[in-house]
Amino acid sequence: MLTSEFNAEEFIKTQIENLRREIKEEKALVAVSGGVDSTTCAALAYKAIKENLICVLIDTGFMRINEPEWVKNILNKPPLNLPIKILNAKENFIKSLIGIKDAEEKRKIFREEFYKVLSDVAKRENCRFLIQGTIAPDWIETKGGIKTQHNVLTQIGIKTEEKYGFTLLEPLVNLYKDQVRIIAKTLNVPKEISERQPFPGPGLMVRCVGEVKEEKLRELKKATKIVEEKLMNKEIQQYFAAILDEEFIREQFFPELDLNIEEIKVFKNLATGVKGDERAYGKIAGVKIKEKHRENIWNNFEALISLQSKIISEKKDFTRVLYLIEEKNDGKYAISIRAIKTRDYMTAEIAQIEWETIKKIGEEILVNCLDVKEVYYDVTPKPPATIEYE
Repeated sequence: MLTSEFNAEEFIKTQIENLRREIKEEKALVAVSGGVDSTTCAALAYKAIKENLICVLIDTGFMRINEPEWVKNILNKPPLNLPIKILNAKENFIKSLIGIKDAEEKRKIFREEFYKVLSDVAKRENCRFLIQGTIAPDWIETKGGIKTQHNVLTQIGIKTEEKYGFTLLEPLVNLYKDQVRIIAKTLNVPKEISERQPFPGPGLMVRCVGEVKEEKLRELKKATKIVEEKLMNKEIQQYFAAILDEEFIREQFFPELDLNIEEIKVFKNLATGVKGDERAYGKIAGVKIKEKHRENIWNNFEALISLQSKIISEKKDFTRVLYLIEEKNDGKYAISIRAIKTRDYMTAEIAQIEWETIKKIGEEILVNCLDVKEVYYDVTPKPPATIEYE
């Protein structure tokens, strides 16, 4: 969404002036996750008000392995020198989601827990303001009803002063991701952060499809590490693992689907999609090709994308099609690998990865994640699927 008129230096100067004018001598709070949006927002705010900024990282339990400490270590040191404090709120977040399977309900519960923590910190530290890194796609998707982004509040009528006790400031609210990356570079945000792939605000919660359970989350964290390490430097804008329950429903598929299909499973879990301009919350198909044909079909990637399109066109209540890569005899869960190419994250194409690479990833996941029975690759673009599962 870059335009030739966008001037990063001018933008930074204006936002620093705005923040100083609003906050004056008061204290403000900023929550960082280690993503480019929240870090850029924190760096901007720190330039504006220095020691009057309280920086926190909420460990929700939904971050990647050792991620809170990794983020703190990078942001604490030069060039940013952000005084990050890690708040351990894992137990509260997990408890609040027990028994909850619906994606929107999970997101709303996460939002309530997240701002409850920030509200408590703001009162304790005497902060009148919360500065956060909401960007344009966040409120566009939330107001459009596609999915609730936890950091969209005032745009949907939530009065933060009344509900949480702080005034909300959002310096990046009209920017898109590519513009934020330019601001980040201009502010000397380290490359490990400024070029980092997007990670959802609720973290792995939205990749733990259906009910969140501690063992399910543990398996997802291990699979995430494998996928991120193996697909790094592949010129893919976003790549990650999601986990589903190995529970299925019966569904009749039309006979002209061929491609040596052995079976099409339909997961009990549902996933978020977008059809037209509206949110869809639909079924997930898992396509199993006879093992001896899997590599050939994979190498005919257009046919695979066409199969996905056929299924979703025929079955209006479906939002995802997954392609089986590897399997073993036992396990409670399935892992779905998602890898996409995109410029603005509003639309996305499926990344075609070499069969040898994707097969090795599948094998490694099955060896390291003992409760995982199957590994799939998501072949659904955006639309009709959203990038994240929930």
